[in-house]
Amino acid sequence: MDKYTLKTVFKKSFLGMVWRIEADTSAHLLAVETRDKETGQPSFSAFDYQSGVSFIHEKPYGNRNWVLAGVTDRKLIAKAFGQNSPDGAGIACIDVASGDLLWEQFNYVLVHVGNQQLTVRHRNFAGGYEQHLDITTGNLTQFNKNAGKPTEADIVLPQRYGHGLPECLAGYPVHGDLFYCQIGPKQLWAFHEARQGSYRVRMVITSGLTVLADQIILPELAKMTPELFFMIGQQVFIISDNKREIVSYLV
Repeated sequence: MDKYTLKTVFKKSFLGMVWRIEADTSAHLLAVETRDKETGQPSFSAFDYQSGVSFIHEKPYGNRNWVLAGVTDRKLIAKAFGQNSPDGAGIACIDVASGDLLWEQFNYVLVHVGNQQLTVRHRNFAGGYEQHLDITTGNLTQFNKNAGKPTEADIVLPQRYGHGLPECLAGYPVHGDLFYCQIGPKQLWAFHEARQGSYRVRMVITSGLTVLADQIILPELAKMTPELFFMIGQQVFIISDNKREIVSYLV
């Protein structure tokens, strides 16, 4: 095996369980919602995923009916949901750099987080009648078509590999589905291995038939996990430690 080494970009540990992740790839930001296991109270974090530098870390806001909705223009957006539906009146904007609460709106339901602009609907309407909020002030504003453009890069989820076991992985005890991503000339594979009463997840980097590196990324799992990793550019992100840690490697 070649002496190819995966570079650890960061490890972020949390007191709560990772519940939801949103990204603004134009600003290299990840926003994370964690929840207290006992109370369901949400907290919100944001950091630069290329450097690992944190801006806010597990800042509590709202109650268990509030969730992370997005991050854009260096602002974290949270929204409320209803008792009997996913849509509820309530939007909050938190400044990523300072952690300050910039504004709250309780007259509108969030429809969409755009680039520097929010699409909303007044709480009195069940559908249609969409309006727009300025993300800096929380006030109603005219639609800005440039503010609705998506970010430049996408979050990539691995695909299930449906062509049997590739020759480059011959000898590995793959258990269940094999997941795959192409990264330039390299291939990233991830799969479960069954052990005595538990499972673990191995990640393997190959180039053609050559194995460049392999590493156990999730050890000692009580059951198989359906979500092994996601990618942005050449960075792979793994939720580990019973959903209390996010680790990133440069592939």
